[in-house]
Amino acid sequence: MNEESLDLLFQAGKIATRVKERAYGLVREGVRLIEICEAVEMMIESEGGKPAFPCNVCVDEVAAHYSPPPNDPSIVPPNALVKVDMGVHLEGYIVDTAITVSLSREKQPLVLAAEEALRAAVKLIRAGTRLGEIGATIQHTIQKAGFKPVRNLTGHEISRYNLHGGVSIPNVALPDPRRVVKGAVYAIEPFTCPMKAAGEVVNSDTSTIFRLDVRKIPTAKLKPDEKALVEYIERGFRGLPYSPRWLSASNVPDPLSLHERLARTGRVHKYPVLVEKTRQPVAQAECTVYVDEDGCRVLT
Repeated sequence: MNEESLDLLFQAGKIATRVKERAYGLVREGVRLIEICEAVEMMIESEGGKPAFPCNVCVDEVAAHYSPPPNDPSIVPPNALVKVDMGVHLEGYIVDTAITVSLSREKQPLVLAAEEALRAAVKLIRAGTRLGEIGATIQHTIQKAGFKPVRNLTGHEISRYNLHGGVSIPNVALPDPRRVVKGAVYAIEPFTCPMKAAGEVVNSDTSTIFRLDVRKIPTAKLKPDEKALVEYIERGFRGLPYSPRWLSASNVPDPLSLHERLARTGRVHKYPVLVEKTRQPVAQAECTVYVDEDGCRVLT
């Protein structure tokens, strides 16, 4: 990346850091999940950034990919373990970060283990570090704390307008010989669960986050209203994930029903909500790093 690109990336990181610090105070028992999401997204925009994906608010055994749909009545229940995952981009240069807030004293050690695993992983990251070594460090740190990593959730490389733009960063020890590359951007995100859990997530039947690849849509076969909505999504989100909540500004009649029809026919990609296989609680910690000549720079 050139100097201008790096400046945008670092600015996005500063915005995400400020919003993340304020997000802790949003999570309270009885608060609607949609209020947390919309508050985070509004803060990102008020800081001059754009959400890189819909804010995720995932409770207890829900590990990832839940962003409240329009009019969602769900609230934060008592003693919940709440993950708030957010992304910021400036002209497509993306940072990704997440926190977990525990409203239960018993679940707080899960949070601390995820945070400690993240710190341990970040200390390792420099050009040439093997990806398998990062996964082994995360796994060892979590197990030392008495918990289990979620083995089929990973960190990921990030590129411009591409949230998952390259290699995955394992959260368990794997014989992965690939190495960290100077100049790359990575999101590191350990997930923890109790030892009695499966340590694995599975797809639920629900999807609340979507992504459009206009190259895979036969636009010539679309009805006029479908084409108008597809053009709005392509123009507004540039291939990044989005929420149906964001479609109300499209000026297309009944955009939610129209979008549901497009999703049902497979014309947009769905992200299934991911839940721990044995329905045990999951905690998450995440930051984005830029690999430079001296190791890595933590952006969020």
